[in-house]
Amino acid sequence: MNKWILLIHQIAQDSPNLRVKIWRNLKKHGAVLFKNAVYMLPLTNEHEETMQWLCSQIKEGGSDASLFITESLDKEQDEEIIKTFQDVCNKEYLDLIDSCNNLLKKIEQAENTEGITDKSSNTLNRELNEITKGVGDIAKIDFFHASQNENVFNKIHLMQQKLNRWSRTTEKGITTTNKVYKAKDFLNKKWVTRKDIFIDRLASAWLIKRFIDPKARFVFSSKDKKPGDAIPFDMYGSEFTHHGEDCTFETLIKVFDLNDPALQSIAEIVHDIDLKDSKYGRKEAEGVTQIVTGLSQKLRDDNKLLEKGLEIFDALYQCYSSNTEGGN
Repeated sequence: MNKWILLIHQIAQDSPNLRVKIWRNLKKHGAVLFKNAVYMLPLTNEHEETMQWLCSQIKEGGSDASLFITESLDKEQDEEIIKTFQDVCNKEYLDLIDSCNNLLKKIEQAENTEGITDKSSNTLNRELNEITKGVGDIAKIDFFHASQNENVFNKIHLMQQKLNRWSRTTEKGITTTNKVYKAKDFLNKKWVTRKDIFIDRLASAWLIKRFIDPKARFVFSSKDKKPGDAIPFDMYGSEFTHHGEDCTFETLIKVFDLNDPALQSIAEIVHDIDLKDSKYGRKEAEGVTQIVTGLSQKLRDDNKLLEKGLEIFDALYQCYSSNTEGGN
């Protein structure tokens, strides 16, 4: 059974500012009001410190508060408490799903009327960034993976794909990938991509680290900013990004002339996950998606996710390399 930390408080009627302050902090940290009686959080060291601090704030404000640590008596009670947390997050996610639907309508309307313009792309990207930030704030307190989590992230991913295609189409000077580069010209470099990496950026970073620049250092940018001393990939206006029907991972394979059957197998999986077009029909795509999604939700840190991602793609490469050798 799970353990919980409970805050029971009674704030004086003449302290409305304190009441609002405490309520906002409880909401910020993901505490829920259970059965209209007590505020609860899953018991962790961090949550215990938070509740102790709030308890002190209430007492210093001249009101009363107490903390308790308890454990569910049975599975049903545990599930009821967990559902309370999930319901709160689902309500927040549904509000953002409405925002996603409204933004998606704007994107589709722009596609069908004014066409692709830099102004449209910039405006819509700003709106999407606001939604993404909101979802990220909820995800931080989504302790029990509410059911609407995946729905809202799927909608965001769909809009990101649409807007990324706009960026690739409107960017001047970006041509198809007929160039071939040599890895020796890209050694000991700093590489930059957008933060909150998922399958294509994660796999591309692995490919860079293992086959192009073994001492590569990675920077994750909150916006489409390209530091002067860093090589961008899977970013607006970069050479190493989507081209035609290719995702960034496929682009890197082509421009660095990496002729390896094992890499091609991985590229097909990454393509099917990232572009969702089932071009290759790789059955492994669903499993890899679940693994990367689970890790991103658990770690919530791009550097830590990359560290684990390197191991995942090392294992995939070993598997497909072994299959290729066996076939020979």
